[in-house]
Amino acid sequence: MIFTYNTNSRCFICTFVVHADNSNQSANILAIFSYTFSTPYLVVKPYIKALIAKGHNVTVISSVNLLPDIDGVRHIRAAALDQVIDHIINFEFDTDVLTNKWKEGSLSARFHYNISRSILSDVKVQSLLKDQSEHFDMVVLEPTHSDALIGFAEHFNAPQVGLSAIGCSWLVDYQAGNSAPSVYRPISPMGYSRGKSLVDKWNNWIYITEEWMMDRLVYLPGQLELFVSYFSFPPEKFYERRRNFSLMLINQHFSLGRVRSNVPNVIEVGGMHMAEPSVPLEPELLDFLNGAEHGAIYFSLGMEILNKWLPKNMEQTMLQTFSQLKQRVVWKHEMETMPNKSDNIYLSSMASQRQLLEHPNVKLFITHGGLLSLIEAAYSGVPMLGLPIYFDQFDNVERMQQAGVALSMDFNAVTAEQLTHNIKELLENPCYALKAKELSARFRDQPTSPLERAVWWTEYVLRHKGAPHMRMAEHEMGFVPYYRIHFIAILYGRIAIAAFILIFVTFMVVNCVLKELRRIFGPPVFYTAL
Repeated sequence: MIFTYNTNSRCFICTFVVHADNSNQSANILAIFSYTFSTPYLVVKPYIKALIAKGHNVTVISSVNLLPDIDGVRHIRAAALDQVIDHIINFEFDTDVLTNKWKEGSLSARFHYNISRSILSDVKVQSLLKDQSEHFDMVVLEPTHSDALIGFAEHFNAPQVGLSAIGCSWLVDYQAGNSAPSVYRPISPMGYSRGKSLVDKWNNWIYITEEWMMDRLVYLPGQLELFVSYFSFPPEKFYERRRNFSLMLINQHFSLGRVRSNVPNVIEVGGMHMAEPSVPLEPELLDFLNGAEHGAIYFSLGMEILNKWLPKNMEQTMLQTFSQLKQRVVWKHEMETMPNKSDNIYLSSMASQRQLLEHPNVKLFITHGGLLSLIEAAYSGVPMLGLPIYFDQFDNVERMQQAGVALSMDFNAVTAEQLTHNIKELLENPCYALKAKELSARFRDQPTSPLERAVWWTEYVLRHKGAPHMRMAEHEMGFVPYYRIHFIAILYGRIAIAAFILIFVTFMVVNCVLKELRRIFGPPVFYTAL
């Protein structure tokens, strides 16, 4: 991955890095990755390699199969984690789950509970915890919904670093110490509005409040149970530690369409996974792309989405649409053959996505909207057609729409007519390609690479013993003063009191007038029939 550098500051950066290297000492770092899919490990791998290259001793707790062995790393493999992963892959999802936030949250909470328990109950992990000679200077882990694993940081009395492979949300802000988190980034964007009216903002505040309730009522009870059970710390330590991250490395960048008011210990490292060299394309596929006279389209729903999970008839709809295009189509598909496949379609189960997107003949990327896929497409300057399926993908695709480089379709209601129309719009309207090139230029123009930033700030936290000076003090940026709730309460409180007094006085005056009228005219006379 090549990022452009500011020549005026290059000498300063190089000199400073050399000086920093001389002051660094080898540290013992424990990294715990409970990911149930392989994609996040693409972010993790170059980061761990870079820490090893800097002379640190790294111990990694992960699944058996998803993260390959890394030279110089002490690997502790939790076999039970792979069983949870297999269960997820073979799980028959009820379509209602992905359209109901509370059901989705409940299912996700059970998965995360099983994931945390799979790691904590592992024999080798327990041996690590019981070994009095073990010492770690830092604990690195995914910050979202695996809170029981924060117990490792408390157990080894080490600062904790969050590595969020899916970017940032209000919850990550909260854990980083930002008591006034951005209200425009939910955990799950299902039903979240991007409108700017007062009603939209109010509804979104309610939406974030509902997610806060889900975090407290659905996710945390199970994680707290595991924390207390496996580490024997009181619940107070659980809540204290989960809001005490020294550093948050988030897999996003402001140039990709979301400007944030980050606190100092939140560092954007979007694109860090691209430090790993990409795999060359197979010769047959390369010939297929080179011969694409009218350009090529790449269609992929990521590494984890299997075709068996697609809505009924969707695969046939895609096949029907692609076969009528003059462009060639590379389709990531786990099967090598497909009935009625036309000659302009190439099926590949493990094509190098980055190499595909970098090929000059690839003019469009049809994607599920996974964060790594969007980062790679943005880097390569390729317009996108989004088919978001779950969680952050809706938000990712919407950001690309707002940037003018993408269109979006409902994954569960794709028709051949709509699909053909959107493909032609993206290919034939030059605005999308132009915006995509502009987005690529912005993203590439960085003073240092994302991986360099991640490693530098990690070592900064090591050098400064957790760097507590980077964290926002609670009394300086509390929720109430930040949003001026105290001012609002005083202002509207006075208005409410004044209104109450006015109503009370009016009631008393009216009551007195009625009494006086009764005294003057006497009680009403009622007549009865004779």
